[in-house]
Amino acid sequence: MEQIAPNETSKWTLAAKDGLILAAVTVVVSTLTFLTENTFLSTLLWLVKLVGSIWLLRVILKRYGDSHPDESTFGYGVIVCVCSALVCAVWTFVEFQFLFPGSVAEVFEQTYSSISQMGSAMPDEFTDLMLKMEDNYAQINCISTFLWCSLLGVIFSAILSRAGRKSVFTDEEMRENNDDEFNF
Repeated sequence: MEQIAPNETSKWTLAAKDGLILAAVTVVVSTLTFLTENTFLSTLLWLVKLVGSIWLLRVILKRYGDSHPDESTFGYGVIVCVCSALVCAVWTFVEFQFLFPGSVAEVFEQTYSSISQMGSAMPDEFTDLMLKMEDNYAQINCISTFLWCSLLGVIFSAILSRAGRKSVFTDEEMRENNDDEFNF
């Protein structure tokens, strides 16, 4: 187990705080998207959120790497992203279950009407499945948001931790290794 100095916070506490900061970007933009009726503006907000989240994760990993040069920033990034994904998933549940429950019915009504406009009738089994999905949409979206955000967090943590990594070899050692390879 990791020993912590009295005035130093643990990696997990620091990661939870950074995860909350990272999740705040998604929470704010997600709420704004619900309040916006314009599809173009919603898409623009989503792109800004994606780029902003990646940039913020980069800043978080760089700060952690500078203060802990002997530790992997990848592992820390994964912890931060999983904490962030948990907050985002809970917020998604709150949005669909309590804040904007009418939006779920609205989306499913649009789906039903677009299927009926195509001239095809939905089988009863499909209708039953859609009704069950509509009833449990907040839970389904909560789980899928957690999984999706965690997966993206792992991918971007891996990319960003490799991009900001310093070489473990000095320039002199690299030259010696390269010289040895070509001496027959």
